[in-house]
Amino acid sequence: MAMASGQVGIHPGEKNLALGLDPGRNKTGFAFVNLDGELLITGIFSTAERDRFFDADDFSAWLTEGSQTKLNGRISFIFIGNGTGSKEFSAYVKSKVRGCQIVSVDESRTTLEARKLYWKIHKPGLLMRLLPESLRVPSRPLDDLAALALTLRGLQACVSESSSRV
Repeated sequence: MAMASGQVGIHPGEKNLALGLDPGRNKTGFAFVNLDGELLITGIFSTAERDRFFDADDFSAWLTEGSQTKLNGRISFIFIGNGTGSKEFSAYVKSKVRGCQIVSVDESRTTLEARKLYWKIHKPGLLMRLLPESLRVPSRPLDDLAALALTLRGLQACVSESSSRV
Protein backbone atom coordinates (compact mmCIF):
# COMPACT_ATOMS: atom_id res chain seq x y z
CA MET A 1 0.00 0.00 0.00
CA ALA A 2 2.56 2.52 -1.07
CA MET A 3 0.06 5.24 -1.96
CA ALA A 4 -1.94 5.03 1.26
CA SER A 5 0.94 6.51 3.20
CA GLY A 6 1.85 8.99 0.49
CA GLN A 7 4.95 7.01 -0.39
CA VAL A 8 6.11 5.18 -3.50
CA GLY A 9 9.20 2.98 -3.17
CA ILE A 10 10.45 5.17 -0.33
CA HIS A 11 14.00 5.25 0.88
CA PRO A 12 15.15 7.87 3.40
CA GLY A 13 16.67 10.91 1.74
CA GLU A 14 15.01 10.27 -1.63
CA LYS A 15 13.49 13.07 -3.71
CA ASN A 16 10.02 14.47 -3.24
CA LEU A 17 7.49 13.82 -6.00
CA ALA A 18 4.26 15.29 -7.27
CA LEU A 19 1.37 13.25 -8.64
CA GLY A 20 -1.13 14.78 -11.03
CA LEU A 21 -4.52 13.22 -11.66
CA ASP A 22 -6.99 14.05 -14.43
CA PRO A 23 -10.12 12.14 -13.38
CA GLY A 24 -12.83 11.35 -15.89
CA ARG A 25 -15.97 9.22 -15.98
CA ASN A 26 -14.26 6.27 -17.69
CA LYS A 27 -10.52 6.83 -17.39
CA THR A 28 -8.07 8.79 -15.29
CA GLY A 29 -4.73 10.12 -16.42
CA PHE A 30 -1.84 10.29 -14.00
CA ALA A 31 1.62 11.83 -14.06
CA PHE A 32 4.48 11.62 -11.59
CA VAL A 33 7.11 14.35 -11.74
CA ASN A 34 9.90 15.44 -9.44
CA LEU A 35 9.52 18.86 -7.84
CA ASP A 36 11.64 20.40 -10.61
CA GLY A 37 8.88 19.40 -13.06
CA GLU A 38 10.85 16.59 -14.70
CA LEU A 39 8.56 13.90 -16.10
CA LEU A 40 9.10 10.52 -14.45
CA ILE A 41 6.10 8.47 -15.60
CA THR A 42 2.61 8.97 -16.97
CA GLY A 43 -0.23 6.58 -17.61
CA ILE A 44 -3.95 6.03 -17.84
CA PHE A 45 -6.10 3.72 -15.73
CA SER A 46 -9.78 2.93 -15.81
CA THR A 47 -11.51 5.11 -13.21
CA ALA A 48 -13.20 1.91 -11.99
CA GLU A 49 -9.69 0.65 -11.09
CA ARG A 50 -8.86 3.51 -8.75
CA ASP A 51 -8.66 1.22 -5.69
CA ARG A 52 -6.12 -0.93 -7.50
CA PHE A 53 -4.17 2.16 -8.57
CA PHE A 54 -3.99 3.64 -5.08
CA ASP A 55 -2.92 0.32 -3.57
CA ALA A 56 -0.27 -0.31 -6.24
CA ASP A 57 3.47 -0.40 -5.77
CA ASP A 58 3.99 -0.95 -9.49
CA PHE A 59 2.33 1.26 -12.10
CA SER A 60 3.82 -0.41 -15.19
CA ALA A 61 0.47 -1.92 -16.26
CA TRP A 62 -0.84 1.60 -16.92
CA LEU A 63 2.28 3.38 -18.22
CA THR A 64 2.31 5.39 -21.43
CA GLU A 65 5.49 7.44 -20.87
CA GLY A 66 8.59 6.86 -18.76
CA SER A 67 9.81 3.87 -16.81
CA GLN A 68 8.74 2.49 -13.42
CA THR A 69 12.43 2.38 -12.44
CA LYS A 70 12.51 6.21 -12.39
CA LEU A 71 9.83 6.34 -9.72
CA ASN A 72 11.52 6.54 -6.35
CA GLY A 73 10.62 9.06 -3.71
CA ARG A 74 7.98 10.50 -1.45
CA ILE A 75 4.79 12.09 -2.75
CA SER A 76 4.62 15.66 -1.43
CA PHE A 77 1.78 16.96 -3.61
CA ILE A 78 -1.22 15.49 -5.39
CA PHE A 79 -2.76 17.82 -7.97
CA ILE A 80 -6.28 16.93 -9.12
CA GLY A 81 -8.04 18.51 -12.10
CA ASN A 82 -11.25 20.30 -11.16
CA GLY A 83 -13.35 18.99 -14.09
CA THR A 84 -15.56 15.93 -14.53
CA GLY A 85 -16.12 14.00 -11.31
CA SER A 86 -13.39 15.85 -9.46
CA LYS A 87 -15.28 16.47 -6.19
CA GLU A 88 -16.04 12.81 -5.66
CA PHE A 89 -12.57 11.77 -6.85
CA SER A 90 -10.88 14.31 -4.56
CA ALA A 91 -12.88 13.05 -1.58
CA TYR A 92 -11.79 9.51 -2.44
CA VAL A 93 -8.10 10.53 -2.67
CA LYS A 94 -8.30 12.37 0.66
CA SER A 95 -9.70 9.20 2.27
CA LYS A 96 -6.90 7.02 0.82
CA VAL A 97 -3.76 9.17 1.04
CA ARG A 98 -2.08 10.79 4.03
CA GLY A 99 1.09 12.81 4.42
CA CYS A 100 0.92 15.02 1.35
CA GLN A 101 -0.81 18.17 0.20
CA ILE A 102 -3.85 17.62 -2.09
CA VAL A 103 -4.57 20.57 -4.38
CA SER A 104 -7.38 21.19 -6.88
CA VAL A 105 -6.11 22.66 -10.18
CA ASP A 106 -8.03 24.43 -12.94
CA GLU A 107 -8.07 22.06 -15.89
CA SER A 108 -9.20 24.49 -18.58
CA ARG A 109 -7.17 24.14 -21.81
CA THR A 110 -5.21 21.14 -20.53
CA THR A 111 -6.21 19.10 -23.59
CA LEU A 112 -4.46 21.64 -25.81
CA GLU A 113 -1.44 21.64 -23.50
CA ALA A 114 -1.44 17.83 -23.58
CA ARG A 115 -1.23 17.89 -27.39
CA LYS A 116 1.77 20.23 -27.22
CA LEU A 117 3.43 18.00 -24.63
CA TYR A 118 2.79 14.94 -26.80
CA TRP A 119 4.52 16.52 -29.80
CA LYS A 120 7.37 17.71 -27.58
CA ILE A 121 7.94 14.14 -26.33
CA HIS A 122 7.21 12.46 -29.69
CA LYS A 123 8.87 14.65 -32.30
CA PRO A 124 6.74 14.62 -35.46
CA GLY A 125 8.22 13.29 -38.70
CA LEU A 126 8.89 15.53 -41.67
CA LEU A 127 5.41 15.22 -43.19
CA MET A 128 3.69 15.86 -39.86
CA ARG A 129 5.85 18.93 -39.28
CA LEU A 130 4.40 20.41 -42.47
CA LEU A 131 0.96 20.39 -40.85
CA PRO A 132 0.04 23.11 -38.37
CA GLU A 133 0.22 21.74 -34.83
CA SER A 134 -3.54 22.23 -34.41
CA LEU A 135 -4.15 19.72 -37.24
CA ARG A 136 -1.82 17.00 -35.94
CA VAL A 137 -3.73 14.20 -34.25
CA PRO A 138 -1.80 12.17 -31.64
CA SER A 139 -1.99 8.39 -32.01
CA ARG A 140 -3.30 7.74 -28.48
CA PRO A 141 -5.49 9.22 -25.72
CA LEU A 142 -3.81 12.11 -23.88
CA ASP A 143 -5.38 11.91 -20.41
CA ASP A 144 -1.94 11.25 -18.89
CA LEU A 145 -0.43 14.31 -20.53
CA ALA A 146 -3.39 16.40 -19.39
CA ALA A 147 -2.50 15.18 -15.88
CA LEU A 148 1.09 16.25 -16.57
CA ALA A 149 -0.13 19.71 -17.60
CA LEU A 150 -2.16 19.92 -14.37
CA THR A 151 0.86 18.87 -12.34
CA LEU A 152 3.12 21.47 -13.94
CA ARG A 153 0.46 24.16 -13.30
CA GLY A 154 0.10 23.04 -9.70
CA LEU A 155 3.84 23.05 -9.09
CA GLN A 156 4.16 26.50 -10.65
CA ALA A 157 1.38 27.82 -8.40
CA CYS A 158 3.02 26.29 -5.30
CA VAL A 159 6.42 27.76 -6.21
CA SER A 160 4.86 31.18 -6.81
CA GLU A 161 2.92 31.00 -3.56
CA SER A 162 5.95 29.98 -1.48
CA SER A 163 8.21 32.66 -3.03
CA SER A 164 5.61 35.36 -2.33
CA ARG A 165 5.64 34.36 1.37
CA VAL A 166 9.38 35.05 1.70
